Amino acid sequence: MSTWNEKEKEEIEYRIKVIKQFIELWERYDAMFQALHRDLDATNEQEEEFFKIKSQLARRHQYLIEYLEDEYVKPEVITSYLSDTLTLHNMIGIHFDFYKKLRMQWHATFLHLNEALGYLMTRLELEMPLDI
Repeated sequence: MSTWNEKEKEEIEYRIKVIKQFIELWERYDAMFQALHRDLDATNEQEEEFFKIKSQLARRHQYLIEYLEDEYVKPEVITSYLSDTLTLHNMIGIHFDFYKKLRMQWHATFLHLNEALGYLMTRLELEMPLDI
């Protein structure tokens, strides 16, 4: 086992920060989707923000997969999820089975992200370096 040093600590802290930022964005995207499902209407501003967040999620998720490697076990490919949630207006009145499928995909990704976060936080707490 390697010895703990400041550089390794900073690396783990950075990875934790990146995951937390992604989770925050993932939750914002979901909150917009949930609000639409209840309100059944979306403004042009909401659509614009939704698309902006969606683009950021696609780019950042690919980065997470490549950067985290072994810490992010079984990452869900969110491309199909993002494609299925094309626009807020397209989500109005979707069938319950499709809505349920989307919710399950969202939660699967959320769980995997939190598993990676927990793994890294435990390594940080126990001062265990990454195997990189």
